[in-house]
Amino acid sequence: MSKSILRSGFIAFGALVLAGSQSLAIEGQPEPEEAAVCDDLDDAPTDAFGFTDSSGISDLGRGSLGLTLGGNAGVREGRSLNRNGNLQGSYGLFPCLEVSASLFGGTTRSKVATERLKDRSYGGGLEAKYRLLTHRDHGVGLALGVETGLERNQDRFTGQFSSYNTAFKLLADRIIIPGTLFGAVNVSHNLIWNGPDPYSRSSNTAFGASLAWQVRDGVYLSGEVRHLRQQNSLGLGNHAGHATFMGPGIYWQATESLAISVAYNVQVAGHERGRDRPLDLTNFSRHVAQLDIGWTF
Repeated sequence: MSKSILRSGFIAFGALVLAGSQSLAIEGQPEPEEAAVCDDLDDAPTDAFGFTDSSGISDLGRGSLGLTLGGNAGVREGRSLNRNGNLQGSYGLFPCLEVSASLFGGTTRSKVATERLKDRSYGGGLEAKYRLLTHRDHGVGLALGVETGLERNQDRFTGQFSSYNTAFKLLADRIIIPGTLFGAVNVSHNLIWNGPDPYSRSSNTAFGASLAWQVRDGVYLSGEVRHLRQQNSLGLGNHAGHATFMGPGIYWQATESLAISVAYNVQVAGHERGRDRPLDLTNFSRHVAQLDIGWTF
């Protein structure tokens, strides 16, 4: 099953690159007076695609600060509500290279049978993204990213433990109708180590595709499909479950520097290994939502 999903992801990406080989130039359109080093002026905003990201990065010498508030709910047995926040600062350190640092934390309140549980987590991370291709020069945007993080967790039964993760990302996007319709495709693989010693090893793989439509200047509506897979190993083997999510999003460029976006996904299909039930509500939640507030400088 994993080989089939990987094959589908590569086919989707190949189609995106093939489409990008066609020229997007419009006759009579003047060249911008000050061309950005590695950030196209006609790019869709990074957060316009919901949970899916575009290939856009901070241009050389420019930065951004973003606050993401998220939540998810819906488990197999009982009730569970997770609330989390992430504060991230990004900066264009070198041409086509963006570096980011983040701090995050969250709480989860659950009720299973008669037990009421409350878990807490906090941590930080570093990320680097390099943009290989731009729409201006190649007709398609492509970026590679790597992210690493440390998280401290505390729950009633396990006590305190640590989680370490390293994620590898491929982010591609394409201008379908200049100024109106944009598409993005993401592929990522996240390696996770959970302590205390001996550390358990797991991973999750994500495939996402999204369309964003600019309905008016600075306002985008999006729709996306994401397929997530959970493995009890660092590779693609030892499959534990999978889930497919769909949902809408909206993005608003409130001012030249301030942007706000909201996205919602619901699990529409899935399966947990060893259980003959629809959906996977053990490894994934049923509902996921997030609010992004971004400021560029």
